[in-house]
Amino acid sequence: MIIDTDGYIELVHYLSENLELFTHTDPQAQKSEQTVGELFETELADNIMRACQQHSMSQDDRINIVREADAIFHDLEEVLASVLARRPDARQHAFIKEYAGLVKNLIDSELSKLVY
Repeated sequence: MIIDTDGYIELVHYLSENLELFTHTDPQAQKSEQTVGELFETELADNIMRACQQHSMSQDDRINIVREADAIFHDLEEVLASVLARRPDARQHAFIKEYAGLVKNLIDSELSKLVY
């Protein structure tokens, strides 16, 4: 539903274009309590739950959304494998929140196309 869309491909490209943000960490910057992986997981889960609450959908659609979320996180793990255990600085934290919001927007868009 989501990972097969052009919008998702664009999100992956957006992440790829911003990988440098994660490879160059300011050692003096204050770090988050969570790791990059934990923060992505938390932000994605929060945004996906919010999307599910905002749309009226069947149990099957909810299960499909969870499967898609797992696939999205798997893609993130592959792309960001070398930095998942690092603690993000403020710029990285902001990017992760933005990216999770973009995923939610994509989910919202795809859910609005479904007819109930």
